[in-house]
Amino acid sequence: MDWHPSSTPIAARKGSRRDGEGLWEWNLVSDRIHFSPGWMSLVGCLDHEIGNTVDDWFKRVHADDRTQLLADIDVARANGADAFEFRYRMRHKDGAYRWMCSRGLIVRNERGEAVKLTGAQADVTVETVTDPVTGLPNGLLLQDRLAQSIARARRHTSFHFALVLIEIGRPSGPTQASRPGLDPLLNAAARRLETCLRSPDAMSGFRQTDLVAYVDGDLFAVLLDGLGDLGDAKVVADRVLAEMLNPFTLSSREVRLSPAIGVALSATGYAHPDEALRDAETALHRARVLGGSHCEVFDAEVLKSEQSVLQLESELELALERGELQLAYQPIVSLAAGEVVGFEALVRWRHPVLGIVSPLDFIPIAERNGLIVSIGRWILQEACTQLRAWQTSIPAARELWISVNLSGVQMREADFIAGVEEVLRRSDLQARHLVLEITEGVAMDNPVAVTTLLMRLRATGIRISVDDFGTGYSSLAYLRQFPVDGLKIDQSFVRGIAHDKGTVAIVTSIVAMAKELGLSVVAEGVEKDNQLDVLQSLGCESAQGYLFAPPLDAAGAEDFLNTGPIRGVESPTQAAMAGHEGRVPQWLAATLSRAGREVLVTGAVLVVLLSVGAGALFYRAEGTRAGTTPSDTQAVTSEKPPAVISQKPTVPSEKPLAVAEKAPASAVKAPALSEKPPAPSGGAPVSSGDTPKAASLSPARDVTSPSSVPAPPPPVATKPAPSASIATPVSGTSFDVLHLHRLGKKCRGRLIVSRAGVSFVPDKKGSDDAVTLKAGEFVQSVDEKVLTIRSANKDYRFTIAAATPGNSVDTQLAKLTDTLAHSRDK
Repeated sequence: MDWHPSSTPIAARKGSRRDGEGLWEWNLVSDRIHFSPGWMSLVGCLDHEIGNTVDDWFKRVHADDRTQLLADIDVARANGADAFEFRYRMRHKDGAYRWMCSRGLIVRNERGEAVKLTGAQADVTVETVTDPVTGLPNGLLLQDRLAQSIARARRHTSFHFALVLIEIGRPSGPTQASRPGLDPLLNAAARRLETCLRSPDAMSGFRQTDLVAYVDGDLFAVLLDGLGDLGDAKVVADRVLAEMLNPFTLSSREVRLSPAIGVALSATGYAHPDEALRDAETALHRARVLGGSHCEVFDAEVLKSEQSVLQLESELELALERGELQLAYQPIVSLAAGEVVGFEALVRWRHPVLGIVSPLDFIPIAERNGLIVSIGRWILQEACTQLRAWQTSIPAARELWISVNLSGVQMREADFIAGVEEVLRRSDLQARHLVLEITEGVAMDNPVAVTTLLMRLRATGIRISVDDFGTGYSSLAYLRQFPVDGLKIDQSFVRGIAHDKGTVAIVTSIVAMAKELGLSVVAEGVEKDNQLDVLQSLGCESAQGYLFAPPLDAAGAEDFLNTGPIRGVESPTQAAMAGHEGRVPQWLAATLSRAGREVLVTGAVLVVLLSVGAGALFYRAEGTRAGTTPSDTQAVTSEKPPAVISQKPTVPSEKPLAVAEKAPASAVKAPALSEKPPAPSGGAPVSSGDTPKAASLSPARDVTSPSSVPAPPPPVATKPAPSASIATPVSGTSFDVLHLHRLGKKCRGRLIVSRAGVSFVPDKKGSDDAVTLKAGEFVQSVDEKVLTIRSANKDYRFTIAAATPGNSVDTQLAKLTDTLAHSRDK
């Protein structure tokens, strides 16, 4: 961004003067200049302290402005002008620089040559460094103050400062006034920033040196000067974020922002204000990529990530036209009939160099640059066309429906509904077979506008579902108002439903509430038999997850339709009461008696009133996806990494679109139906529609031999980790892996898994790729033979280095994922 003031048009007329101006006259022939006492007082000098040479003037002009001032004077003298106006900073006797404006006349001889300049100088610091719309200091003053802070930090190592950039995240709609120079939302945001920073109660440790400034557009800045501890900067930034997330009231309308904040710290070591501004903008960009409503602090790793993001952003524009985007379809199964009732369409990007790029990486980019509109339209058209093809060719598919996730950005488009209707017309699909999914975050962004939009969509016959229910900020009151047809129970509840009474209570209340409101219920992320049994016993209608099938390509989904889910689905009464002690816990079976169910539902509704209405529920306790918040980015066509368990022998023979490649069917046979392989519990998945989690990667099974017993994979040889600059677990299992970097770089080493956590030890000595994560600090997923380990602020990608005698890459990866899962269960 441009931090230098633009040239100001001439505003003075001949002979005009203002109070407080200092007169000066420069004889160009003799090169002598005379200053009035008023001129000298503007720089705090006495008569004897200033001579009659132009050097007495120019040496006090700021070094960054001196060259421009001299050039402006030369231009005025040469172009035949009669008047001039110059702006520059001049040093006061006290050492501070102040903005000056000199206006005047040019006297010329009979040949048109300039012989004398005469003018008046005025102090215009206040008007120059103040934004006229917000009344805050502008970028000029911010840069000046930032330069002073940098100079102090270079002189004194104990002096710390932080630069905080805040983009308010303006929602779409008429939030700006029609009259130029008026912006009610911008003014409201400015006043709130001033208040939250300068209130001692809200912001402990306030110092008068802190500065709130308006930069441009929707961008504000806060300079925290003289921090006692650098950690205080993040505390302040988080408080500012919390304040800006509170709704604004403009003309009786409630407006919610999705601000993003970037922080640059003096510890990085800056020599110029532009460097600090650049790093703060880099952190701000990262916060936007993560979905907004987020705060990021700059570091070197962020810069590397930014470069990768910029590369993805430039290539994403071509991905759609080059056919690199593909859809996967995950079946949704009725728990009463045991039949497929629909599919969820999920998008993937098959990059020609980087391989599978996670939607968590490219969907936020598409939302930020507007590509999500065209991508979303393509996804909708592709999904509807595919479903109509199945309905035409497969009799059992005639009543199927397809579910497509929506982004909040798509819904803000003026022609969104017309676009959906056009997709249905072109695909010849009836509206009742299309389900559009939105998250609670999208719905709560602007409840009135969203309600109107949903009502118009439902009027066409399209059904609406609330995705990831229980993880956002909606309340029961809003849920009653929203015109929706169904709910999707987030998999964070499904994951703990077999062993957590509190989770069972919440799911029970959600199911009961949905039935009371006439809504359908789908549970996502079902991975284990005991999870499914409990959901059946609670009366949940449908479910999806790896227990039935992973996301499949079109051919695999068609085969799944023809074969159907082989997993025997029993009635709720059978599952809960008759001979399933090993599946449904005794405490739950007892509770599911008629009287017990009434007590449970009553108590559970109270839990939901206290938890769902407040937002986040147990979702925050269970753990969210690293670095994200419930926001618009969760409402896109992305899928989130669910756990994979040892599945029933119903896995289609075709290779799913974005699931790790399976071993040949001849190598591993399916277990007998009477034998159930152990199902280890994994880390925290985030959705049912993504890559398999590293809980246990099930190898392919020969569905033609359901009675065969799988041969156990050969043990993976382990070896101790070499000495490294990180703390490795005391004991653990070691795997030879390649650490995959974003732009193709690979680093070989060993991944050591133990109860304490996971460590990567590079083979190359002195490498900075070493990393150690404690148990509970990460989640994992597997996709296309790549293990992804996600911490709070970074993703690490690994693949097996090479096959070994008796141990294929698939076998080693299965062993690795299983070891990770079991180590976290202990």
